[in-house]
Parts: sequence; structure tokens; C-alpha cells
Amino acid sequence: MYSRTTSWFLGVAAAFILILPAAFLYNKSSSPQHSPQTEPFNTVEAFLKNSYARDFKKAYRYISLGDRQLKAERVYVREKGSFSGFPLAVTRKLAQFIELRPLETVREQNGQLRVKVKARYPDANSLSAILLEWDEERLNALPLSMQRDILSTLDQMNRAGEIKTIEGEEEFTLVKEGTSWRVYLDWAGGIRVSYDAVVPPTQSIEAVPVNKATTIRPSELFTIAYRVKNRTAQTISTRITHRIKPDELSEHLDIIDCALLLPVELRPGEESEFSTTYMVRSDLPEGIKELNVTYEFHVAH
Repeated sequence: MYSRTTSWFLGVAAAFILILPAAFLYNKSSSPQHSPQTEPFNTVEAFLKNSYARDFKKAYRYISLGDRQLKAERVYVREKGSFSGFPLAVTRKLAQFIELRPLETVREQNGQLRVKVKARYPDANSLSAILLEWDEERLNALPLSMQRDILSTLDQMNRAGEIKTIEGEEEFTLVKEGTSWRVYLDWAGGIRVSYDAVVPPTQSIEAVPVNKATTIRPSELFTIAYRVKNRTAQTISTRITHRIKPDELSEHLDIIDCALLLPVELRPGEESEFSTTYMVRSDLPEGIKELNVTYEFHVAH
């Protein structure tokens, strides 16, 4: 089985900083202990660690209230695909190895902080062989002794400088809410993506999107999930065609992974959930605020 874990890390490849807004970690040793910037950087540290580890329920707590009003926690968590069990323990371990060097901090007139950083973080793709190609089921099925050995190996590799890293510079925005700083993703200025499904005229398949719509920013990974049911008394094979509206936007929407590009068998009465991970590219024409993704389902004969 081609796990969603694998597809995530293959999808981000060497562009994690571009895909995860505010993806950086503050190194406390690079700034005076009592610097006024400590608290906002601590917030970003928590957001980054949980995002990298794919513990998105925790990461959501550090997003600005204005953003959270546009996207519920359950939608955010489902779109991102949280880890659990041993895969989560592994990514939390890797998150500890992230390094950051602040380059510039500017306070805007509206009170926001604009932060430019240089970040270096582990290339999770390079560890696929050690981590069973990031197959969640296989990782969680490992004996506890083998899981401990893997975590110990990662520590040893990090100390020896044997883990490949990815470096880049990015700029991020933080906002003050009461006495706390939060990561500002500006979903209000993003793109509203709505979802639909078209099924065969025979109605042999029932298909509905788990969420009807979301709001995303360019270069942000997001996942669309559909519940699909075989309404017949026979096993059927189904696949989909993606329909993007407006048509001209299709070249700006990358499919990172799709479970239904190849035919999938459904037993009589079986209901399953399938997902596709996308990324809207940063070269999207200016002024675009809405797009629609429709799954057109086909039944193989």
C-alpha cells in the first residue's frame, strides 16, 4: 500500500519551507535570554515543531484567531493529515534537530512582526530506507524494542552529522493577541477551494466530499477527502477524473498524491474514504480567489 505518509514527504521534497508557512524554529542560543523577541519566537517554535511532526491539532493552537475563524480545527487537521503512534514519535524526534538563524525582524506600523530567517531542517525523504518508506502501518507494527532502536539511531546520526538537511530563507508574519503572539497565515487573503462529485448515471456509486470547501494559500499542501460507497450487489472498480474550474487554473494546481488515479475495487455495499493531496503553485495569476475541484467517478466495465 502506498501510504499517505510516503506521499507527504515525497511531495514536499526540498520545498518544506515554501509549503508550510512559518516553517522555522527559533534557536534560543542565537538571541539574548531576555530579548523582547523571545516570546513570539517561542510561539513559532511550538507551531513549527508540531507542524513538522504532523501533530496539527496542537499546531492549530498557535495560529491567529482571525485565521482560525476561517477554518475550523477539524478541517485543518483533516486537510493536513496528523500522525499518531510511532510515526509521530519519529517526526517529533526529527523536529528537535531543526536549526534556525534569525536574519531580520521588522515591526510593522500595524503591530505585526515580519521575521526573516535562515532555516535548516532534516530531509525526511532521505531517511525513507531506515523508516520503512514512511509506511505508517508498518512503523506502528514494529516491536517496541525496534522502535527504540530507530529513535536511538536517529540521535546517533544527528550527532555524527549524517542526516541530510535542507536549507532556505523565508519571511513570516506574527500577530499579537492579548499577551500572546500567534502565527498569521492570512487565509482571508487566500483562495477558496470548493469540492463537488459527479457519479455515473446508474448511481452505482455514492460519493460525497468530507468537507465542502476550504481556504488555502499558494504553496500550501491541502488534502481533499471523499467518502465513496458501492451501492450495487457486485464488486466494482472505480477511478476518477479531476475537473478544475476555471479550466485555465488546472496548470497551477499540482496533484501530490491521489488514491483514485488508478482503479480501486469496492466490494458490494462497501464504503471507503479516499483522499488527494494538492498544492496550488505560487505562480497562480493575481486576483484569483476561487477555484473548484470536481471528482468525476467512472466505473470500469
